[in-house]
Amino acid sequence: MEQSFVVTEGRKFTKVEEQMIWRKPASHKTSREEIRIASEIKNNWLDPEMKIMNVLLEGDAGSGKTQLARALSDDLQLPYTKVTCFADMDKTDVFGALLPVVSADDEDDQELLEAIYQTDSLQEVLAVIESHFQIDADQAKDRLCKLIERIDQDETTTSVEYKFYPSEIVRAMQKGYLLEIQEPTVIRDASVLVALNSALEPNGLLNIPTGIIRRHPDCVVVITTNRNYQGNRPLNESLRDRVQHAEKMDLPSIEVMIERAIAKTNFTDRDYLEVMAEIIRLLDETAKANAIKGVAGMRSYFFWVNSLKQGQDPLESIFPKVLYKLTTDETELKILQEALEQSKLLTELQQVKNQQKLQQGRRISQAEADQRNIFEEAEEATLKSEAVETDAPTENQETKVEEVESEKEKKHPEAATISDDAERGDAEAESTTGSIDEEDKIGSAMSLDEMAEIDKTKRKELNRAIRESLKETIHAKEGTILHRPTINEAAIKNGQELTQSVLPEVESLSHVINDLLNKEVSNDYSGGKYYGARFNPSHVAYGDLRNFDKKNPPSEQPSLALAVRVDESGSMLRDDRIQNAKLAAVALSLFAEKTNIPLMLYGDSADLSQREKTSIYSYKEFDDGYDFMAAKLSTMKPRQNNRDGVPLRLLAEKLSQQAADTKVLLSISDGQPKALPDYTGEKAKQDIQSVLDDYERKGILFIACAIGEDKEQLRTLYGKNNFVDISDISTLPQQLLQLIARFI
Repeated sequence: MEQSFVVTEGRKFTKVEEQMIWRKPASHKTSREEIRIASEIKNNWLDPEMKIMNVLLEGDAGSGKTQLARALSDDLQLPYTKVTCFADMDKTDVFGALLPVVSADDEDDQELLEAIYQTDSLQEVLAVIESHFQIDADQAKDRLCKLIERIDQDETTTSVEYKFYPSEIVRAMQKGYLLEIQEPTVIRDASVLVALNSALEPNGLLNIPTGIIRRHPDCVVVITTNRNYQGNRPLNESLRDRVQHAEKMDLPSIEVMIERAIAKTNFTDRDYLEVMAEIIRLLDETAKANAIKGVAGMRSYFFWVNSLKQGQDPLESIFPKVLYKLTTDETELKILQEALEQSKLLTELQQVKNQQKLQQGRRISQAEADQRNIFEEAEEATLKSEAVETDAPTENQETKVEEVESEKEKKHPEAATISDDAERGDAEAESTTGSIDEEDKIGSAMSLDEMAEIDKTKRKELNRAIRESLKETIHAKEGTILHRPTINEAAIKNGQELTQSVLPEVESLSHVINDLLNKEVSNDYSGGKYYGARFNPSHVAYGDLRNFDKKNPPSEQPSLALAVRVDESGSMLRDDRIQNAKLAAVALSLFAEKTNIPLMLYGDSADLSQREKTSIYSYKEFDDGYDFMAAKLSTMKPRQNNRDGVPLRLLAEKLSQQAADTKVLLSISDGQPKALPDYTGEKAKQDIQSVLDDYERKGILFIACAIGEDKEQLRTLYGKNNFVDISDISTLPQQLLQLIARFI
């Protein structure tokens, strides 16, 4: 801002006084209050009767009172000084005190000592000495040591006298500075403030031990005080009456908060800044309403934003940067956290975080980039644009495609046995899982019968876990049964065909990703471990020879964990939707296997029988291997209805327990939720959105991939930030691979 409010044209300042005039940093944003006060002072400066010389700024901590007072120093071009009041302040603190002084001070060091007396720390003292004598830091330290030595010398060698040193209030009044008096309301003795009354008059006088001091005509006093905080008292009425202009300082508007944060921190993501500003305002209002004495203001906002800029998670840094500055009392913290929960602002913040990941992928730190020899940023990746709207009907018509299966368990069909040739031959060969034929990819040398027996035991465990997970939900008393897919030779053959269809795309992309991952850590590890570039099963007692990491040791935290849900409702029969969903699932499983991404994959349907209201098909749990994976996925088929809230909650709960930087839940569906007797419309919407609310706060990124007509309804259900429109379902595998690769 141009110096249009200067009131000291032609006035000569000493070098020290010139240094006392505050200079606005580049981050300073001029407020309406600043312009209003500066213009009022300037416009009435030459009117002896209406001159504005005393200003009161009263408001919340962190609302910018001191910043405004300093800005007025720049606007008016007046040297700035301040006095911070304290509870036991007395009249000697207002007027000054007798202090020991070396006689030589009057000749050599008077100006320097006056500058030193107004500083608050050793570093400020050294800075004043450097500037005053135009010397470097080491010379300034020597100069200060010599000054201290002279003062501490014995009285026999150097005569010590006592001299009256005026207070900063007196100096400002006498020399015509802009004086900020901070927090006068904390002073216990009311007579101390009364002593200032005469000095605040336009032609005020101060009676000090060395005589009477008349107020300089250029002196401007700015009183800054908080309101309604612990230890504060009402401002003395007689002092308040001598103020010619007062401002009520509150937290600025959201837009102003954002602009100031951008200027202060150079962090420019407005989506983050807006939600974080709303959280600060909510906490401030909640604290006042509940008599919590802490402060949520602009300082908290700036440091919270700066921690985000430095890569910290705002949902974690909110505690040390904001909440713990308000209070550390458990009861009060609970009140603040409940207010945040009810406002759903933390959920909005998590959604912004998730959307950033969706748009930008995982952004690595500079240190990680240096370690991996990455010198350039990747170009922005985008999904294919959404399809043009059509007039196709949107009603989700569910089709029953098969008779209800018997509720009793059936025996598995005759299993195909595994030949001895299927076992890995060379113990020293490199791991090539994911790129070899299905028959050669057995690894554990299990027969289908053996795998079926293992699945039977695991199915019981998983069903117990499901009942526990759904206890407190609307699905608790409805029958939910989990199945493990049963496969035979036909399924293995179908799986091979699916694999061959997507393998080129998977190979190409996984090769690029693995090139990056291989640079993260060395491939060379000691023998007898479950990881390494070469695997020696004779040195490791591990039966199935499959669970080892090709690149990273087990202690390394993966950058991504992925959970996939495939809708197996009857409407998936249309337009090859189920076939493209199978291809996408096979592609994702191959890609996850090749890049060591923790993967979980479920299909689901509803209303197969009166007893079985929801059916879950567990194709892969996080702790499963990849044996017969494509064969298992080939058993997907259109069934009945869909009760989306159940699979979403089950997948999200298990995904939340994974140790990964990013946790993505991918839902592939062609329609709205619809199940008997009334799981549709608003009831289904509330159920799904409650899952999103519960788990987005735990860092789960939900992505709904719409492949049918009900795209707008799905967008409404999941939110525009969690929605991807797959217009051309024939490219579903390729689009999902590209999407997931962006998170690694």
